[in-house]
Amino acid sequence: MADKIDVTLSVELAHQCVKCSACRSVCPTYSVVKEERSSPRGRLALAEAVIDGILPLNDDIARQWNECAMCRRCEWICPNEVEYKEIMFRARYKADKKIKEPVKTAVYKGLATFGTVISKISMKFAPSLMKAYGTVFKKDVPEYNAVFLDTGVPKFTKLIPKPTAKPFGLRGKKVTPENKKGTLLFFTGCMIDAFYGKTGESVIKLMEKAGYEVFVPKNIKCCGAPQLYGGYVDLFEKLYDHNKKEIDKYSFDYIVVACPTCGGALKEEYGYPVKDFAEILKEEGYITFRGNGEKVTFHFPCHSYTAMKMNPDIYRDLLKNIKNAEYREGNEAMMCCGFAGYFSVSNYDVAVELQKKKIKDLQDTGSQYVLSDCPGCVFNLADGMYKHGDYKNIDVQHLADYLYERLEDDKS
Repeated sequence: MADKIDVTLSVELAHQCVKCSACRSVCPTYSVVKEERSSPRGRLALAEAVIDGILPLNDDIARQWNECAMCRRCEWICPNEVEYKEIMFRARYKADKKIKEPVKTAVYKGLATFGTVISKISMKFAPSLMKAYGTVFKKDVPEYNAVFLDTGVPKFTKLIPKPTAKPFGLRGKKVTPENKKGTLLFFTGCMIDAFYGKTGESVIKLMEKAGYEVFVPKNIKCCGAPQLYGGYVDLFEKLYDHNKKEIDKYSFDYIVVACPTCGGALKEEYGYPVKDFAEILKEEGYITFRGNGEKVTFHFPCHSYTAMKMNPDIYRDLLKNIKNAEYREGNEAMMCCGFAGYFSVSNYDVAVELQKKKIKDLQDTGSQYVLSDCPGCVFNLADGMYKHGDYKNIDVQHLADYLYERLEDDKS
């Protein structure tokens, strides 16, 4: 059993912020709401006031804390290195103990079941259930191998990727190339397990091409980042204990990920050596890719450069060096896309505005391909392109799928 996380929102933590306001320039929610309460500085000021006894913890304060997307861009720019994540998850934990949110609780508990026998059985029946939903409420979108589910409630009406043919089918998979350079444990993550199995296959094949043995543990669950960020510390601790026990059965050089949120949690909370698959490809500079004359743009997942501390130039260099393809970067390429998991439901109006701004910026590049290195961002960008963009002429893909399809050498 792991040591219990200290959930105390201490005076020392709460008073880290010096109120310089640098965070406001990069905060996605502040860019939409334009009010101090919706900035990191404003949320931290509320935390200070609660801890100092100036204000009581009430529904309104809890709402301000929950309006945060936890992109952590404020940490990325903060000159005082304020530990925003550490403050905010403790604040949310404190709020949840006082103010209950049944829907939010159900979502995080549901995610915690991913990887269990029940979830595997449920995902096998998901395609049939979606089909039974009826043509009145759904529309096939072959361009994205998805269906548009119209629930009648805007925040729950989304473009949903069709479940992968074999949910959790990568579990237990292992590939070993000749003259292997090292061994990678691939932590697939919930969305790849459930919806983007092809992306997982692409990651494995790319890493094999790079000369690495790759294996997927049989019994991992959700990394726990959504639960921790949401303040559900008890749920995170259970997931941590389960995953740590499973991962520690194996020997490996690095954990490889294709989801920076998972990567950030495994690196920061679990303490494992972690690399994104793009980092490994950048290191192995001999691997070449060839496009088909297309223009390509990229959405930088927030947690790649905030939680994982990746240099954004890793992505830029990979894309700029693809032969016969032109990389075009949007003006807002590093701004949050508005997904952030449950945030896009609980803060629907703000999330939609961020999504619209992101889609416009991506389309303004004139690219035929929109790429990202986060399954959640791919999900949200595809949804946004279908609702607000030119989905029939712009393909939204995970970076791993795009690169694997363009390996210049033999892919057999």
